[in-house]
Formats: sequence, structure tokens, C-alpha cells
Amino acid sequence: MHTNDEMQALLVDTVRRKVGYPLRKKVTLGILGGVAISLGFLAAIRAMAPLTALQSPVVSLIGASLFPVGLIMIVFTGQELATGNMFVLGYGALNRNLGWLRYFFEVILITLLNGLGAILLAYIFGHYLGLTKVDIYGKQVATMAMSKVTPSMPMIFFSAIGANWLVAMGVYLGMVAKDTIGKIVAMWFPVMIFVLIGFNHVIANFFLLPAAYFNGTITLVQMLHNLVPAFLGNTFGGLLLAASLYFTKDKNNA
Repeated sequence: MHTNDEMQALLVDTVRRKVGYPLRKKVTLGILGGVAISLGFLAAIRAMAPLTALQSPVVSLIGASLFPVGLIMIVFTGQELATGNMFVLGYGALNRNLGWLRYFFEVILITLLNGLGAILLAYIFGHYLGLTKVDIYGKQVATMAMSKVTPSMPMIFFSAIGANWLVAMGVYLGMVAKDTIGKIVAMWFPVMIFVLIGFNHVIANFFLLPAAYFNGTITLVQMLHNLVPAFLGNTFGGLLLAASLYFTKDKNNA
């Protein structure tokens, strides 16, 4: 595994690489990142629905175990994920590798691109092919979507803080590990935990909520009721609960 000094250098190099991508590359990697997260979520839904119908006690555990596949695909293929960037680029902003306006521009841009990829997958695979629409799968999506849009906006905000604190931990631990298996295991468990708890992840919700909307389960207003505080909470968690703490730790060790 990487030492603390190596991790500081690796984080700074990652920030400079991400910020230096040309716009066309960011667009491609951002859309693909949203697709990857959605594929992991789609797999979870397809596995959970039959178990829900059987009233199995392991429904949530199975779904949470499959969801991290999306993050693993993103990391190993070099795609872009907004929630990961909220942490990594936040570390760079605190370290003065980029300005704060650039930080928020990058985060918002990749969020929108991830969202586009997620919505495309929700429509093509979920709605058009019926993978999140028919029979027990539509019911599973409806149940999960309602659990996301029913809580108050402050509750969604704080839930999203927890989600991205765990995602950031998974990203950081994945960077610490040097070998492939170590990276997979290090990323898997923090992400699995946030899904098992039921925290709000804005990019995952960019897949789930449109899938429910295409089924006629929720409205656009309900989608925004979740996505806005989820984005703000994810940003807060990635920046203040993750980036600032790791940055402070590194400076105190210097």
C-alpha cells in the first residue's frame, strides 16, 4: 500500500490530470461514469426484485453487494464520477492546485454529464427494454424511488453527506491499495455500507428517479425535491467531511 507521502503526491497528480482533460474527453468520461454507476444499480434492482417478491431477509444485502461494481468500473477504466471528484478536487482546491470557482465548475459539469449518462441508461435499458418497468422490477423501482422522494429536503441533505463521506473513503482506500484485488476490496465495502444504510447518492438517484418517472410513478417536482439536496449534501460530505479532514491530516503530518 502507498505511504502517506505517496498518497499526497498521488492525490495532487490526480487533481492535475483531471483538471487538465480537454472538454471533449471530460464529456465522454462523464457520461460513461453515469452509465457505469447506473449499470451497477440496474444489476442490484434486477437481483433485488425477485427476492423482494419472496420476502427474503437478504434483499438489501444482495443489492448493496452488487452496487459497488459501478465505482470499480469507473476507477479501473478512468471514467469520471462527480461524487469522487467532490472529494479529490476538493483536496486539490484546499492544496491550492486549483481555484474554488474551477472546483465548483468541474463538480457541476461532471454531475450533469453523469446525470445525462444515467438518464440515458434509465430510458434505453430501463424503460425501452423494460428492465426497470415490467412486473416485479417496476414495483421494486417504485418502492425504492418513493423512499428517496418522501423524506424532507433536510433529511435528504444529511443522508447525502453520509453517502459521499463513505464514497470518498472508498475512493481514498482504493488509491492507497497498489494491487487489483486490494483496490477492489478497499472500494467495495464503504460503498456497500452506504447503499445498505440507504443514504442518498445524487448520481445513483439520477438513474433511479428517472426510471420511476418514465414508469409514471413520480413527478419532475419530486425528482428535484431529491436531486437538489442530494447534490448539496454529497458536495458537503465530499469536501468538508472528506477532503478537508484528509488535507488537515496531511498538513499536520508534514
